[in-house]
Amino acid sequence: MNTATLGAQEAVALVADRLADPAHVAAVASRDDNRDPVYDSVMWGPMTLANGLPGTALLYAELARNDEAWRQVAHRYIAAAGRAMNSAPSRGLFSGPAALLAAAQSCAGPAGHYGSLRRKLAAWVARDQRERLHVFRERAANGGTGVDWAAYDLINGVSGVTRLLLDSAADPAETGPGVESALADSLRHLVRLTEPVRVDGHEVPGWWVPAALQLGARDRHTYPRGDFNLGLAHGIAGPLTVLGSAHAAGQRVPGLHGAAHRIADWLLGWTLHDEAGPYWPARVSWDDELAVDRPRELFTRTAWCYGAPGVAAALFHAGTAFDRPAWRTAAVDALHAALRRDESKWAIEGATVCHGHAGLLRVVARLAHATGDPGLRAGRVRLTAKVLDCADEDAPFGFRHLMRFPAAALSPVPHRAVNTAGLLEGAAGVALSLLPVDEGPLPWDRTLGLV
Repeated sequence: MNTATLGAQEAVALVADRLADPAHVAAVASRDDNRDPVYDSVMWGPMTLANGLPGTALLYAELARNDEAWRQVAHRYIAAAGRAMNSAPSRGLFSGPAALLAAAQSCAGPAGHYGSLRRKLAAWVARDQRERLHVFRERAANGGTGVDWAAYDLINGVSGVTRLLLDSAADPAETGPGVESALADSLRHLVRLTEPVRVDGHEVPGWWVPAALQLGARDRHTYPRGDFNLGLAHGIAGPLTVLGSAHAAGQRVPGLHGAAHRIADWLLGWTLHDEAGPYWPARVSWDDELAVDRPRELFTRTAWCYGAPGVAAALFHAGTAFDRPAWRTAAVDALHAALRRDESKWAIEGATVCHGHAGLLRVVARLAHATGDPGLRAGRVRLTAKVLDCADEDAPFGFRHLMRFPAAALSPVPHRAVNTAGLLEGAAGVALSLLPVDEGPLPWDRTLGLV
């Protein structure tokens, strides 16, 4: 097979065939040569959506919608993930029981498979979420100012689990008083998070992350007075899209409407411009937020995780839910600018979803379908070709994940290519991004905050 001539359907089939045996996938992905070059750890996370069994199950859940033969493979992944339940801690939507619940919900299909498993997982996730919310409330009651990412982000925090609970609350097989209570508490928490806080005599957005709560020493050095994150993966765009989903689902928690407007207004206030047009920075420092004359240029990506695509997706989704045409217009304008921008400035690598071409493709494809915009449709075709250019028949899973490594500046090879399964950093996510959007949103889109 000449992978240079693969079409989208053939590429999906290649990945589906290569990932069909969970045991083989685990053996390859957990090899020592598939280590994260930055953190020096194996990138196989069995109980994660990002690069593990639940994330790979999502591919077969979607394929089984049109071909029941794939449902057996989906079941293999659900069963393998169940056996690996204790291999990863609970860290929001993308790790632990919540990740398995997301996969089981998607794999349930029209017949409602895994009803008992889903009900047990939903109850566990709801209890875990309420315990997390209690910790955040206790910290605030004891005078703690500021939050960490876990208090709100889509990947590891409150927002992603809230999105999951929205679906649990609407499903008779999963809902119950505990789920409904956790959902309501989560939405109230996100509303409170958007309320301004007073720090050192200044009023700042409530999602301020102080230096003490930054993830590592590098961030503490870069943001000595804390920062404000705009991204869809780890920033305030995540809560915005989840609040939009909650409103669309009929949840009427007091203050929800105002909370969404506070986030959207702040994001729009941070619209920067370059020669291509509008974009959003990845993160802004304390000094940037308080500056009389804000910086004209800050680091960004043109990716799902950070930059215009993710923020645009959140603004468009919330703008649809709350009927705010100006938000939708800003989103489409930013995507047009992203597609005009010199690709060397995109700061994305390879085919995968998080900060590769597949994530950008999925955002553009979703908004192209929603708007019918010819420029976005053309962008979808162009980005599909870029993803397909990364197909590699010699790769165990059909696509590799490209990662920069500490010595890259001194190396003629700027990336390390690793073989990874899963949604964010794996071949399954690439294949998912190549699936058609003509029928509207697919269940897996919710894990990216797109619906």
